[in-house]
Amino acid sequence: MVKASKGILISCDPAVKQIILNLNDRKRFIIQDLDLQHILVSPDSVQTIKFEVEKELERNTFQILD
Repeated sequence: MVKASKGILISCDPAVKQIILNLNDRKRFIIQDLDLQHILVSPDSVQTIKFEVEKELERNTFQILD
């Protein structure tokens, strides 16, 4: 029997994918982990993923102090 799911395909580099996988441990939105650069996620979680990834990348960006 075939099972169909509606989802959004996310293409990203492996570092961002790891952030998304870590987020998934808390919120469970990944439908399928496809390969090194692609993930299929539930459509209602895209905005949350964008926000959380940007927040994490901002947290990991270091500024040079004068």
